[in-house]
Amino acid sequence: MSVTGNHKIKDPSSCVILLTLGCNLRCRMCHLWGNNEKDVVKPTLQEWKKFISSIHKPVSSDFTVIFGGGEPLLMSDTLMELISTCHQRGFRTSLATSGYLMDEKMAKRLAEAGLNYIALTLYSLKEEIHNDMRGNPDCYRRLMKAIEYLARYRNSLEIAIDTVIMAPNLEGLLELAHYVKNDERLTSVFFQAVVQPFHSAPVEAWYNSEEYRFLWPKESQRVDLVIDELIKLKESAPKDRKDKINNSISQLKLFKRYFKAPQDFIKKTSCSVLNDNAFTVSPDGSVNLCPYIKPIGNIRDGDLKDIWYSQMANERREEILHCQRNCHHIINCWYEEEKIDQGS
Repeated sequence: MSVTGNHKIKDPSSCVILLTLGCNLRCRMCHLWGNNEKDVVKPTLQEWKKFISSIHKPVSSDFTVIFGGGEPLLMSDTLMELISTCHQRGFRTSLATSGYLMDEKMAKRLAEAGLNYIALTLYSLKEEIHNDMRGNPDCYRRLMKAIEYLARYRNSLEIAIDTVIMAPNLEGLLELAHYVKNDERLTSVFFQAVVQPFHSAPVEAWYNSEEYRFLWPKESQRVDLVIDELIKLKESAPKDRKDKINNSISQLKLFKRYFKAPQDFIKKTSCSVLNDNAFTVSPDGSVNLCPYIKPIGNIRDGDLKDIWYSQMANERREEILHCQRNCHHIINCWYEEEKIDQGS
């Protein structure tokens, strides 16, 4: 352990590997499909494996490697090899996907590779809403088939649902939560608040813009009612059974504040990125602590330890410590409960 400023640097606890930022779908709330990676020089399979082998697993740690994107299944062969490598190293593995490219063979391969957790993104149980948000008329059917295929191997694999709170699906979110609660194949559901579409040019007050305002719920009171019902559902879970809503109550309450006044949401303390001890590896091999600042290195530069404790990494940590960006990522994946004033 070393220190930068007053911040103790611990060994990393998890990482996200982005094999690609491309996607085969054209989602209305995400523009990653617009990425052109033809000039991206990606690590070879052996470079990826070497880097994963350089990650030191802390004692008594449940180190997790999350494969995200873009759509990771676009690189299925590399993905399977890396999940297997992580499994052999004793790491827990997680995959986030639309499920569109899933067939039974791929579901079986993922389970055999040792995948622990898969999150399928489902926006609504109303087929037309999900398909419209995905930009493809076949997405809902294929996602449901993906659940069916994966469930055949669920003894070794947790199947979860991710969704986004936004205007088009707001009225169906409680129904979706009940669906997950009652389906024994599914282990959990995780809610996120809609933000400006990824890979789109920054727009001030994006939620009021002509292009994106269809995503933003018009009545924050209605959002409050829906979230309050989700909280009640979470609180009603029997104490002897696992609660299937993965969000904490404090995070759900924070969503209410966000939808009331997104322009006023400023982080109250230092960014939780540093507290999480996590990092992301981009498709070109660059290692990042935060997507808004420069990388701390590249997996081709050497072992993770050399990158993690480098002078460059310490400089990036200092930037994060003093960052004043109104970053809404910290209400979703980077949310840190004990650091934010909750309110209701």
